Amino acid sequence: MIYNINDKNSKYIAANLIRNGEIIVYPTDTIYGFGVDASNPQAIEKLNQLKNRGNPYSIIVETINMLKSYADISNNLEEHIKQFVPGPYTFILNKKYNKNLSDFISLNLKTIGIRIPDHIFPINIVALTKIPIVTTSVNVHKSKSINTAKEIINKFQDINIFYDEKIDQKSLGSTIIDLTKNSPKILRQGDGAYIS
Repeated sequence: MIYNINDKNSKYIAANLIRNGEIIVYPTDTIYGFGVDASNPQAIEKLNQLKNRGNPYSIIVETINMLKSYADISNNLEEHIKQFVPGPYTFILNKKYNKNLSDFISLNLKTIGIRIPDHIFPINIVALTKIPIVTTSVNVHKSKSINTAKEIINKFQDINIFYDEKIDQKSLGSTIIDLTKNSPKILRQGDGAYIS
């Protein structure tokens, strides 16, 4: 099914699909993403099969307080992150054990990627479900990300797609910043400008 995010019911439909272990396509402040319940290993396995990959995934959370449930950060690091969220950034942080998060998210890594995007739709999904959702580009592993609703609909006809007419088709994705060491390190330069 295809849904316009401006439909007032779309966020509730998306949240119910996530709760039921389904994969959705949703907009962010950068590119479209595949999303599933980050606490549901079966849903993540379905996503792995769709994308033909088995790598770690980043998650979207609603607030800094929610981020602190999944990442071990100091007060100074919290203040630093607050300067950039919500926004087009993915932060790699030291993972905090949380029994609600599937082991398939970080695999054996001691780190986790977390986003708080500046787009109300994914934030609403997380707020309604009270669980983080996976965020990963809409593509099959090692192929180019697809960032137009038309292409996504043609390629992934069996997935529920929530589209936003205002999404930037030329987006570079989020800027990925590793904050696990003494000095921040940009792993990928995306849409977000970053000065440490």
